[in-house]
Amino acid sequence: MRAHVPGLHVPDEIIARLAGSTDQAREGRNLCVELIQELHTIKGVSGVHVMAYRQEESVAEVIDRSGVLGGRRPWRPEATPPSLSDRKIS
Repeated sequence: MRAHVPGLHVPDEIIARLAGSTDQAREGRNLCVELIQELHTIKGVSGVHVMAYRQEESVAEVIDRSGVLGGRRPWRPEATPPSLSDRKIS
């Protein structure tokens, strides 16, 4: 990311933490959980936008593990969305 996303700054500590992990994907999710928890404590911050390019299924897990929903369940897309022909028009 550091070399391929213009304007992005990733601290050396984060690079070292990810590089030293045996499961970098899991460690990345752990970092997201920790960041969300930290942001949740800042007065005036009322939400976060989580993006996971080609790993969208991880977003609900990260939000759920962060605990910021206070027991509410994160939204998950339906396994098979209804087709337009299944919808009733009134």
